Amino acid sequence: MPPPSPYQAPTASSPPPRKRAWPRRHPIWSALIVILVLFGAIGAATSNTGSTKASSTAAAPSRRATPTPTAHRSPPLACDAQAVIKRPADHTIAKIRVHTVPRAQVTATGPLPLTRGESAANHASARGTRTLRFRVGNAPPGDPVVITVQVSRDGSTGSCQASLLPRPVPATVVTAPTQPSAPTTSAPAPPPPTAASCYPLSDEGTCYEPGEFCRNSDHGMTGVAGDGEEIICEDNDGWRWEPY
Repeated sequence: MPPPSPYQAPTASSPPPRKRAWPRRHPIWSALIVILVLFGAIGAATSNTGSTKASSTAAAPSRRATPTPTAHRSPPLACDAQAVIKRPADHTIAKIRVHTVPRAQVTATGPLPLTRGESAANHASARGTRTLRFRVGNAPPGDPVVITVQVSRDGSTGSCQASLLPRPVPATVVTAPTQPSAPTTSAPAPPPPTAASCYPLSDEGTCYEPGEFCRNSDHGMTGVAGDGEEIICEDNDGWRWEPY
């Protein structure tokens, strides 16, 4: 074969074969790498979600316990009961004077019966006073007697007590009649006491006692009862003479 001519164009040679990519040459390792990357992404997403929940839980404000409201109790009503006479005589009238709030309901209980016309439940006057009357005749002399008083108004209540000690009536000594003697001249006996010391007088000319009804013309007036006690005519379940 003759040598090529220096003026002859060189013959083109074929290019070398191209090398395939690494994943195509190692498919198994490529698949393992992809799986590991997916697992890593899933784990990172899960940790981020947990931290977000923890931070939101920590940031949530705690609820304060609501205090339970306590029931409101009204204070007890003022109540003071005193016996006008601590040692009343047997077969007399004992007076219990009660001081409380104006117009309060007054209820008394005890071993002594009330006087005629006296009610166990009454109302205090506009100044908060009320006088209760009991018969002492049924109480053994020398035994202490306790009168319990309950007062109430507008849902509020109160209580108090008064004590007294009945005493027997002194025995009357009866002497034998003496022989009449010669009449002697002596000064005339003084006239019996009249009702001039008490006022105003009733239509019958007698003294008023606390608790008795007063006339229309006496409304708001003051006076003196038969026992010397100052009284006033005021509205207390009807216009009555009440202790002043």
